Amino acid sequence: MLNHVSVLVAEDESFIALDLALAVEDAGGKVVGPAASGEETLALLATGTVGAAILDVNLVDGDCSAVVEVLMGLDIPFIVHTAVDLPPALKARFSGLIVQTKPCPAANLVAQLESLIAGLGRDAPRPPPSAHDRGQALAQP
Repeated sequence: MLNHVSVLVAEDESFIALDLALAVEDAGGKVVGPAASGEETLALLATGTVGAAILDVNLVDGDCSAVVEVLMGLDIPFIVHTAVDLPPALKARFSGLIVQTKPCPAANLVAQLESLIAGLGRDAPRPPPSAHDRGQALAQP
């Protein structure tokens, strides 16, 4: 169970986003989004209400590199869900990313996210980062 953890869903394919959102809710999580663009995803991250994320590589306004940077900076656990390879720069900088290849059942992604959260000792909702912490992470290149 996700135990009310807020899970950001960043996916530009509406039917996949809906499937992921329903799986998150079925597992006891709260859905943040879904967001179809990197810009929208970053704006949702700035709210400080995100405890975990499922992130597509290709969003409507480009790849997810900027979002990954922020998620890593805020120490938010996430899974990359993609039908394509990671961008080379992202792959080189963050070699340990958890990546699931599409198609992958939404319930499997959520179960893996649950394990990731539990492994980090985050089965309860975390307090949101302060505005200063969010600003620092969002300001990173």
